[in-house]
Amino acid sequence: MTSASWADKELKAYRHVDLAPGAEETVELEVPVADCTIVDATGARIVEPGAFELLIGSSSRDEDLRSVSFTVAAA
Repeated sequence: MTSASWADKELKAYRHVDLAPGAEETVELEVPVADCTIVDATGARIVEPGAFELLIGSSSRDEDLRSVSFTVAAA
């Protein structure tokens, strides 16, 4: 549970990949921990330790997304 919430989903990185139907490709994407901020009760953006979910997909619609969980450790 975080101190406050900014949004349920935020775009942090983007890659456009054109593929032929049925084709597959591995795409590397880096999301620095500094991009994992929340807005605290005072309105400041902070990185708070805890569990995060990275959503990957062709759009922000829930049915188009896959998720990967990760944890940010306390500094």
